Amino acid sequence: MRTARREFSISDLVAIVTRATDADGKIKCERCGAWCPKRKDYEVDHILAEGMRPKADLKRKLTPADGQLLCVAVCHPPKTKRDNEDIHEAKRREQRALLLVRPGKRKAWWRHGKDQKPPLKVAAGPPGMARRYQ
Repeated sequence: MRTARREFSISDLVAIVTRATDADGKIKCERCGAWCPKRKDYEVDHILAEGMRPKADLKRKLTPADGQLLCVAVCHPPKTKRDNEDIHEAKRREQRALLLVRPGKRKAWWRHGKDQKPPLKVAAGPPGMARRYQ
């Protein structure tokens, strides 16, 4: 069952943006250090994706330490993509561990893509055992 996504409170967002602001008052990406002059140039992101958190941890209130400010141009899209891949892989592993998904049936391929089995090799004459006792 899917739970609602937890969002940062306004005070947490202010604390994260303040933490990412340098002495000159410029907001910088906490990962690459790129300057983000406008609000649309950065995103406040969960350090550990919500889908990867243990269920017991989802009851805990978020703090500014759980978030980071990332630039939209460079850092946020690849992190989101990697988080999604990790979440899906974790779900697949959990399903396999609980035996909810059966492993797929491997299709045997012979002769580089043809669906024919190789012909059986049949020896000419009587079998080896019969030849020994003649």
